[in-house]
Amino acid sequence: MKLFVLLILFAAAVSAADSPIPPAMNAFTIATYRQLMGGDGNLILSPFNIATALSMLQAGARGRTAEEIQSVLRLHYDSHYDAALGALLAGLDKSGNIGDNELQTANGLWVQKGFAIQPAFENILANDYRAPLTPLDFMANPEAARSQINNWTDEHTKAKIKNLLPPGSVDARTRLVLTSAIYFYGKWQDPFLPSHTQPAPFTLSTGATTQANFMSQTSRAGYAETPAAQILEMRYAGTGIAFDVLLPKTVTGLADLEKSLTPESVAGWLGNLTVRKVEISLPKFRVESKFSLAEVLSTMGMPTAFSANADFSGIDPKRGLEVSGVFHKAFVDVSEQGTEAAAATGIAMRAMSMMRPEPNVVFRADHPFIFLIRDTATGLILFAGRLTNPT
Repeated sequence: MKLFVLLILFAAAVSAADSPIPPAMNAFTIATYRQLMGGDGNLILSPFNIATALSMLQAGARGRTAEEIQSVLRLHYDSHYDAALGALLAGLDKSGNIGDNELQTANGLWVQKGFAIQPAFENILANDYRAPLTPLDFMANPEAARSQINNWTDEHTKAKIKNLLPPGSVDARTRLVLTSAIYFYGKWQDPFLPSHTQPAPFTLSTGATTQANFMSQTSRAGYAETPAAQILEMRYAGTGIAFDVLLPKTVTGLADLEKSLTPESVAGWLGNLTVRKVEISLPKFRVESKFSLAEVLSTMGMPTAFSANADFSGIDPKRGLEVSGVFHKAFVDVSEQGTEAAAATGIAMRAMSMMRPEPNVVFRADHPFIFLIRDTATGLILFAGRLTNPT
């Protein structure tokens, strides 16, 4: 079984009509999912969380590096973007914390002690992303620094995301790490009765079956159909947040459904939902995934950030930083009471390798030679000559 969870309908926060950010984030979600959907295993990720971390990175990027990140994120970056995303994050936290529901986002900025970053970048992260600078000593003790960042992630995801940064992901060359975390717990608007949960076969795409515990109820829910799929939307109590299931109509239809995913197709399908009385049977499940995203993001269109040509002069005016790794972990648990989900993203930045000094060049004009006098602005040669005998 492969899982596709869409972050949608945060109506109480910022609607697509009010901000260009949600449509861009959704386009990034589809693109990221398509990059990571290979194989036949379970999958869970939070492209929204990844995009938030990349947006913090974007705040310090310049030139081609910035253009590539913006292209991957499908966004138009201007002077208002960071504040608008910060307002969106704050709105989500407010709308998701109603009743017994909980939605928390957190961001972090971890910088090598003594490493000076641009004040404008520090201010953007502190004010718009609520990510105040925390100094760490990567050079003297990278493992202690990694442990502190991982503990922060553990704390801000209710212990659901552990060891975000794997061993070796930071070292003595690390100068800065950006982190973003999201945690969500939502209770169903119409909970399932545990007494109605029964084991039943779940058919795999190969045709084989496995036993799963199916939750069952009949309730009014959002519903739509396409020629290839049924779409169900279940709400979490008191919020505008929803859980959507895109179910192929055939056992082997998942691959074709995934191929048909585009921002336009998904928006169209969800736009056709109507409230219907639905007999729902949904398996209980718990899925965890982890990714190292450097290669994926490079393939999606931002390779410069991971190279010696990276331009993060908005962070370090000396242009001495490159991204050494982007790490993402996610978790989801769907049960009779509701859904618990968490994700975190870490971006490690290191000092570029020192260039090997070039050997001195010896130029001894002790034999006949040609000489030119030219205008370097236009390349126009004004004089040309040769010297065969200096006496």
